[in-house]
Amino acid sequence: MSEQNHHVAVVDKRPFFERALSYGLQQGLLERTHCEKMIADGAKGSVQVADFFGSSHLHADLENARRRIVNLVSLYLEQQSNGDLQKAAQSLRDNTFLSHSRGGNEMLKALHAMPDSTVFGDVKSQPVKDFQDERTLAKPFSLAAYRKQLQSREQVAAVMGAAQWLAGDAGLDRSELDFVSAESVIRSAVLMRAAGVDGFPDRVRFAKTVEALRQKALAAGKFKLAAGMLDDLPASFRPIADKVRRNIEKNDAPLFLDAAAGLDRLLNDLETRYFVAEGGLDDVADFDAFVSKEWHRVMQGKEDPYSRLTAFMCIAAGMAPKTSLAAAEAKSLIRKVREHGFASAAVSAFIRDSAPFDLKDNLLALWEDEFLPEAELALLDEDDLNFVRGLAFLRENCNIKAAPAPRKSAGH
Repeated sequence: MSEQNHHVAVVDKRPFFERALSYGLQQGLLERTHCEKMIADGAKGSVQVADFFGSSHLHADLENARRRIVNLVSLYLEQQSNGDLQKAAQSLRDNTFLSHSRGGNEMLKALHAMPDSTVFGDVKSQPVKDFQDERTLAKPFSLAAYRKQLQSREQVAAVMGAAQWLAGDAGLDRSELDFVSAESVIRSAVLMRAAGVDGFPDRVRFAKTVEALRQKALAAGKFKLAAGMLDDLPASFRPIADKVRRNIEKNDAPLFLDAAAGLDRLLNDLETRYFVAEGGLDDVADFDAFVSKEWHRVMQGKEDPYSRLTAFMCIAAGMAPKTSLAAAEAKSLIRKVREHGFASAAVSAFIRDSAPFDLKDNLLALWEDEFLPEAELALLDEDDLNFVRGLAFLRENCNIKAAPAPRKSAGH
């Protein structure tokens, strides 16, 4: 049986500063005078750091301060030397110990200053002092962890930069982006460019753009956004915007190509992903009118519960929907439902297909679970020969015009 060679990897878990110091002494790069100077600088720095985070009069705070400085020096040394012990030892020889500590602290402050969220105006999760406290003692960064966090924040900053460029190019003021995600800004900019629309949309413009793009996609049987529309972006931002473009094609295309979905449903699914500029009350009214055309045609701007129930009752009786009825029309309605029954499904379909999206569920529940059972009891009562109870129910819940008073004859 042949003898196998076993190689054991030795892992040095000491802080990088200690490894560099040992290497420098072994290789003759550092002398006793260098060490004495580092000890003096370290003692001075420990008092300053202890005062900053606690008290220089407590032994525990001084010991923690020593560990903090070693961690800061290690981070800076390893970053500057890229892990090369000879370069690190030479740096310890040629520069002061405290300059390395300050260098590590500047690395932490620079990292903290970078955005960690792609939401404009988002508040930092930690004040800078708390960040320094955690990352110099409780959870000190390894160089790999620092670089990973740095890369992540650089990507966040790049996404925000791309969003700001697109917003500025479209004439959108930075103040309008507070608490808005950068991704949603890029998404809207890409969609508007695909539709040939200048600027950023309010709700009505967004709805019209989505409807136009959907009709185009349904006619073509596919939803594609040309990559060339991003050619004017700075080179550093182009890959970011193109990634969003491809994400829209992948994740939003099925929504645009769903011919069975109403526009209101499509907009409800899309709006959380896109930035839509705030509008006033007129914008809200115009949006509702555009998205729910049939609803507004029927309701004529009347959104009180009596008008809605009157229209529902007309549809249920097979009559043209109206928001108010004359007494004679109400009697005719009762006759129709007694003869043919309630066309409840037609009312539910009207609500699902035409009502504003945010009202659908409540209106369906109102019609199917609350109003219809009561209407059936009141209007289908065969003992109510003269429609007295039926008319009373309709007057209580719907808009029924009072019959005009009879004219008095001349001479009375």
